[in-house]
Amino acid sequence: ETRVGERLLHAHATFHLPNTHETSKMPAVTLNTRTDLSTSKAKLGTFELTTTTTVEGWKIKATAEPAVPELTKSGLSDFSAEIPAMNAEASKDGITVFLDNLQLIPKKQFVPRLKIAKSVDVADQSYDVKAELIPQGNTSAAKDNSPSNSHVVKLGVTAPAISGFTPKLDYSTGNNTATVEVSGKVDKATVTLKADIDVEGKKSKGASAKVAYPLPEGVKATVEVKDDKSAKVELAKDQFTLEVPIADLTAPSLSADNVTLKVKYSMDFDM
Repeated sequence: ETRVGERLLHAHATFHLPNTHETSKMPAVTLNTRTDLSTSKAKLGTFELTTTTTVEGWKIKATAEPAVPELTKSGLSDFSAEIPAMNAEASKDGITVFLDNLQLIPKKQFVPRLKIAKSVDVADQSYDVKAELIPQGNTSAAKDNSPSNSHVVKLGVTAPAISGFTPKLDYSTGNNTATVEVSGKVDKATVTLKADIDVEGKKSKGASAKVAYPLPEGVKATVEVKDDKSAKVELAKDQFTLEVPIADLTAPSLSADNVTLKVKYSMDFDM
């Protein structure tokens, strides 16, 4: 397993082609990977090939995500013969058009979505406002890429900071849920409080508190606690992140099989 992990670590690379004009830029190609290592398995948690370019002020991005096998104690999983997931987007002046799951076009399961983000000034205060329209038939929400059976509208607003804390509100008609988030710094720590509220039932659907704190030697520690009594602890430095989940804080138990080391590695090449 150690040798496999070493080989996977060397599979990370980032490739860049130089940009030229402001109105039209040469494409940049990037390979992003993340290796997840535990005592029971090793897998590429992220494997994306992305190309970006700018044409007449429009930033165009296309991403391919081929399925990759994972290595467990029982062996290597089967390779997927499916066409890689392919997504594209074009953005300009706060308007973004998303072309999700282009590989589903032969199945006639393709509907784009639209997002608009603007800064609005109210009483000398600046608010970041966003709206997203996800038409019926779009496949971006479901993990199995199944088409949505209704139109969904998402709205969001980020208000100016109050006493160092930034409030944020998001709402989705898809699950009729409003998400309230407040984040800011307390001394060296970054604190984030988050709550999901069922608007129709007027009840909480979940809440969490996260604290990120810088440690010596460039290490960042993050602790997240949820209202279901679960928690997660992360230690991150450079491209390495050690993740330790805790299923129940009232009866904490740690297993080496649940600890995951996530490794990101990148190299830049001038082409």
